Amino acid sequence: MTAPQEPVPPYALAPLLIPTLGSDEHAESLHHESPDAIQHHAQRSIRCSESDGTHLYIGTSDGQIHSFNIRYRKSATAPGSSQQCTYSLKSSRSVSNHTKPVEKIVLLRPFRAAAVLCEGVVNFFSTPDWTPIRSLPSTRAVSTIVLDDEEAQSDTGTDAAGMISVCLVRRKNIILAKIGSDGRSDLLWSTIKDVPLPGGAIFARRYADTLCIANATEYSLVNLSSGSITQLHLPISQTGESPSAQVRPSIVTVPVPPSSQRQGSVSPEVGRASSAAASPSANCEFLVTSHSGSITLGVFVKPSGEPAPKLLEWPSHPRSVAFDGKHLVSLLRNDTLELHRIGSDSTHRVQTIQLPPGLDPRFLQPVSHPAAAHPSASNPSVSTTCDLDIVKVSLAHLDSSDAALLSRAQEYPHALLPSRCQILLCGRNSTSAVQQDSLLGWTAQQLRCGRIRNLRHNLASYRENADEDATNSTALQSSLEASAAHARLGIELLHRADFAAAADSLRHAHLDPRLILGCFPSLLPEGQALGEAILPALLLPDLEKLKRKDGDGIQSIQDMIVANLTLNYSPPLDVNKDRALSELKQTLLHRSDAMLRRLLEDWRAAAANAAHPWAGAYMDEHMLANVHNRVDSAYLHLLAQGRGTDNPDAASIKREMAAFLDSNHACEPTVVEKLLKDKGFLLLLARHYESVGNIEGALNILAGLVDGKQGDALEQSIDTSATVSKIADLLSGQQDASLVSEYGRWLVRKDPEAGIRILTAQTAASDSAATSKTPSRSKAQELDAIRLQKATIDELRQIDADAATKYLEVVALSTSKVQDEQMHRELAAALIRRVAKHLEDGEYRTKMESIEHEYAHGSYAESFFAHLALACSGSSMDVDRLKLSMLLQGSTMLDHGAVLSMIEPLPTLAYERAIVLGKLGRDADALSLLAITLRDANSAEAYCSQDGEVLSPMLAASIAEDHEELRPFAAMLSRTHAQRIKTHAKQEQQAGRTGAAQRKETLLKELLSVYMANGAHEKFRIATAHLLNTQALHLDSQQVLELVPADWSIQTLETFLTQSLRRQLHRRREVAMLRSIAKCRNLDLAEDLWARQRAMGGVVQDTDLGGAVDSAGSYDAVQQSSLAEGQVKAHIDDRDDGLGEKHRSSGLDTSDRAKVEIVHADYRIPTSAVVHAEREDGTDSDLG
Repeated sequence: MTAPQEPVPPYALAPLLIPTLGSDEHAESLHHESPDAIQHHAQRSIRCSESDGTHLYIGTSDGQIHSFNIRYRKSATAPGSSQQCTYSLKSSRSVSNHTKPVEKIVLLRPFRAAAVLCEGVVNFFSTPDWTPIRSLPSTRAVSTIVLDDEEAQSDTGTDAAGMISVCLVRRKNIILAKIGSDGRSDLLWSTIKDVPLPGGAIFARRYADTLCIANATEYSLVNLSSGSITQLHLPISQTGESPSAQVRPSIVTVPVPPSSQRQGSVSPEVGRASSAAASPSANCEFLVTSHSGSITLGVFVKPSGEPAPKLLEWPSHPRSVAFDGKHLVSLLRNDTLELHRIGSDSTHRVQTIQLPPGLDPRFLQPVSHPAAAHPSASNPSVSTTCDLDIVKVSLAHLDSSDAALLSRAQEYPHALLPSRCQILLCGRNSTSAVQQDSLLGWTAQQLRCGRIRNLRHNLASYRENADEDATNSTALQSSLEASAAHARLGIELLHRADFAAAADSLRHAHLDPRLILGCFPSLLPEGQALGEAILPALLLPDLEKLKRKDGDGIQSIQDMIVANLTLNYSPPLDVNKDRALSELKQTLLHRSDAMLRRLLEDWRAAAANAAHPWAGAYMDEHMLANVHNRVDSAYLHLLAQGRGTDNPDAASIKREMAAFLDSNHACEPTVVEKLLKDKGFLLLLARHYESVGNIEGALNILAGLVDGKQGDALEQSIDTSATVSKIADLLSGQQDASLVSEYGRWLVRKDPEAGIRILTAQTAASDSAATSKTPSRSKAQELDAIRLQKATIDELRQIDADAATKYLEVVALSTSKVQDEQMHRELAAALIRRVAKHLEDGEYRTKMESIEHEYAHGSYAESFFAHLALACSGSSMDVDRLKLSMLLQGSTMLDHGAVLSMIEPLPTLAYERAIVLGKLGRDADALSLLAITLRDANSAEAYCSQDGEVLSPMLAASIAEDHEELRPFAAMLSRTHAQRIKTHAKQEQQAGRTGAAQRKETLLKELLSVYMANGAHEKFRIATAHLLNTQALHLDSQQVLELVPADWSIQTLETFLTQSLRRQLHRRREVAMLRSIAKCRNLDLAEDLWARQRAMGGVVQDTDLGGAVDSAGSYDAVQQSSLAEGQVKAHIDDRDDGLGEKHRSSGLDTSDRAKVEIVHADYRIPTSAVVHAEREDGTDSDLG
């Protein structure tokens, strides 16, 4: 574990008022050597002090309060120097009638008032005139008065209601009160509660609702909300002796920020003016001291009473302890000051200050820093020059008078404070300050003294221990102050040509990179001026060191090195002629390049993370873009020239340049292109073209490199295979047909497979589009595509015949609406030649013959083509045969006679020959090959079911799922099959008959004949039986029996005959049942009609009609005869026609007979309910 480092800047003891107490009226009346005068001076001492930044108040032992004016001024000797304060006595006032000591002064800063404890009485006065405030009561018997440290550390110094919480600790109780103001009258007092305190207290500190007190012997915690008291059981002195003035207690509140804001073991930067502790999540720890013999312990206690996991030790008991927001300052009785850094779980002593003799130190008092009340800090409208003002300066004219002001530091007053509070060290008659100088002032002092190495070391320590509080409102200006300090050191080192050390300082200065780039004019784009840079005003005098001797512009790095060498060597040597100096100059130039490269890399890294340094905060988007462009352009030139690295080689330059081009850089494409062309980095130029979308330019360069027409400066030899692969990758995603065609044909010469893949990529894309919702191409578009494809095939044949064939395989099957006869025939011929060539290989031919023999004797469930596909190893020879089968089955443009003549010499291709024979209509030969030669019953029956097609599209598609090369062939087969079905359906619809069933019966009879002709073999008998059993519906049993050989046993046909007889018997019984149902229905209808007629009653005829009775009887007879079986509907229809004619001829007839006829006419038998049975009995015999 490394030892803790000293604070930067280090703490120092600054005398403020020595002596503090002058002579008073009573002392002046006495002789200075008289005993009374000597005793008077010996008794007078400082008892307490306070300050609000504008006035310093000193309480003395004789009841006097002295007010001193504080004048804050900045030293004009050097920029960034320390700021100084002067103190002058303004007034003195006695607050004790009995010259008793002023025990404590508590400032109520928001109300410009103060509470004074003297003689056990608390009185309130207004400041700075110290007039009594009558509206606030005086309180007696008070041991001490404390404020709430949580409120005091907030921005307003009050609670949420604008009031100040006051805690008066008396001998037996605690008074909680609030002091406020309504703005219309004097201050108001409000007592909140009275908390009993049985043991009393002599010392106390409050944080929120917790009060830590010390009585005569030990410490306790009081919960002001509940009034409960928790004993800490920690004695003030562990020696057993009674506490005395030599061992007095100390209590300090140390705010602890939330864990998310802690930075390792760095103390939280929380001072009296800080708002960090006002956060609801902030916490506090009480530091209490306990004397133990030769040492004193410091224990940290949480408000809950639990000890924190850290401990302090002092070699001597501290007189007083104070916390300034960053460090704990302890005044020990051995006249030393110790400073500790407080971490989350540890403490570290970082500095010890030995006090000078004669101070007679008494106590420490934290107060507001005088800079907080400086007019320019508290009032931004006051126009004063400040070191941290941001200006914009022209690099061509480094004149401070021409610098344009961008931002004033007065807008951030707290950033100007050297520290957040000041600790006063009060002696008997002296007042000093324990404080840090401002970082800028201390840096200026170190630079004036020439302590460069010490300054570098201390700034490194400052960076390690800096508290990076991102939520602090002054973070920007705090960073600016640190950056300015590093910048002053960096410029000094740059002037001294110590570039390695300058790089370390300037990279933490976060300067505008244009300032450093101005020293490298060779990296500026042609015709571009030096431009401007954004800087703190503090750096303007330092830029005089970088100014050219012959003008106001910034000096180039080369001139800076020459001037430094000339200055350091006496008598002067000619740098250009002296060999040693020339080598030294080159070394320094190399180091300057390394410095610049490091700075540019830091800026680029910050820009990539969108974490711009302070300089970027003062730039608008346009300016920031220009800066990024300048940085990236300069960085690119450094990389291209190999500057800034040790022993750069071509490989490292290429690697770094490639990484830069792949990054999100801000260089103009034209700048990158020109640089790469000038340097001859052609591979990188092609990479750049690819990134900007100039694919044609990239392809042109890569093709030229492969052909040897161009050379790359970084590559001795071109990796041809990798470059060709890169060209293929670039072409794979292109939509420009002319570009793909031109470089695709070029690629065929170098890599036929890749070239064909590129040339056919658009074809594959169109196929995938056809299967998706994207509209397919029209017939005219496909014809145009075919013409282009034919031209490409002719060109490829001149380059590589095999490549042309591969291209033909893809494009010939790419069209869905048009099939080109020439392309299909050429493809079929190429496949046949290729398969024939494969069969010349003895091993492959043996494999095919064994597959055929194995299938013929193996009784496999799948078809021969499926079996062949299962045996396929994925090799091109196996796939070519599958392609040929699919093409022969799916193509409608082939000359099958010519194809048959090419296949017949190849006896192994029996399956393919069966496909061609089926296309030629030679069904018997095709079925014989399938059923007898191959013994493929599945394909034979599929041939009959599919109207002469051997290979089904479903089987082809299933096989193509495992072989991507077969997918175009399977897709073509599916398309032609669908078109064929559609055509047959249309023809059958127009002819009005079903020819498909007849065609199927014919083919099945043909297949049965083939099987019967070879019935001598038992295997064929099984196949025949399977055919009869599966296709029995399409075969006539009588015709089948006529074809059966005489030597076949009945058992072979048992299943077929049983099914046929059972089917015929079922049909006969079904017809008989239908006839019986029809007869029964007719009888039901006749009975219903008769019941309706009977319900109407008899018919009465007059005698004058003649033979009324006979007539009625004859009418009933007619009705009875009309109910004969099978004649009901006809009779009613005839009656309807007769009645209708009668009504039309004779008008309305009101006789009874007419009424009966009308009733008959209104009744209609539902035709849907009539079932006409067969009339002739001979029909049953026909079913047999």
